[in-house]
Amino acid sequence: MSTRSAGIDILRVVGIAAVVVGHVWSDSVTRAAVYTWHVPLFFLLTGYFWTPGRPLGGELRKRWRSLGLPYVTWFVLLFATLAAAEAATGQVADGAFRDALYGGSAAVRPFSAFWFVSVLFLIAVAYRGLERFPAVVTWAVALVGLVVAYLAPGFVTAAPLGLFLVPACLVFVLSGRLLRQLRPQLPTAAAAAMLAVGVLLVVTGLSTPLDVKAGDFGVPGLGVLTAVLISGGLVCLAEELDSRVGPGSARTIGRLSACGIAVVLSHAGVLWVLHTPPDGGFLDLAAALVLPWAFALVALRTAASPYLLGTAAARP
Repeated sequence: MSTRSAGIDILRVVGIAAVVVGHVWSDSVTRAAVYTWHVPLFFLLTGYFWTPGRPLGGELRKRWRSLGLPYVTWFVLLFATLAAAEAATGQVADGAFRDALYGGSAAVRPFSAFWFVSVLFLIAVAYRGLERFPAVVTWAVALVGLVVAYLAPGFVTAAPLGLFLVPACLVFVLSGRLLRQLRPQLPTAAAAAMLAVGVLLVVTGLSTPLDVKAGDFGVPGLGVLTAVLISGGLVCLAEELDSRVGPGSARTIGRLSACGIAVVLSHAGVLWVLHTPPDGGFLDLAAALVLPWAFALVALRTAASPYLLGTAAARP
């Protein structure tokens, strides 16, 4: 399914903003508010809009254009900036270059969110390879990966590019596929109930926030269920907004959504330049949102768009 949805574009923008918020503040309230769903949402959307039957080579090419190329482009730009900072000040942290190259959970500012893009790339390719097998096999791979993550989080975060996180995160992709199949039978009230139950589990403390990068999937079983309920409820409710968004607004929202990968990959660079502490301020948040998005919106109209944003340049 690839039909453009203004509501889903709004949700993507909100989800990206939530990722930035989570990198500016690390207090318990912020973690409870965004960490439970902001990363799982994008894995679930991958499954929700999955196109069955695409050849593995075609999947590789598609994900390279939309994820791989921006990853490499922003990595080179930020790595060069890091090298320039080291040459000028000599104060870059020991191991920063090595950890950036290794990627995954090892990478920190200005590469904090790179793990998410590499895992999203790898999970799409892995799922395409598993698609030929019965669904029970794919679910078994995902559930075993999740159990391993619960038992040995240090193991699943040890691989380069977040590779060992892929099986556990596959649970969210499969949940998205299941949601797509059930969607025609889910009224708005059911979507609202999903969201309400998920929020209630968080508010009552029965479910704790996830930190997928750190291999933390919350309370065993319940953490993932909560993430799926909240993310799934948000997806269904977002689709209900389509009829309420005019064509002009939909185009603007679509362009903001198209800038998403650039914002994800570059916002930590802004926080790195600002030396934002673990609990920053509203000015840090504003800078980390406005500067990357403004830059990306300009880049979206240029020949650099495929490299920086993973999408063709927008027409004027």
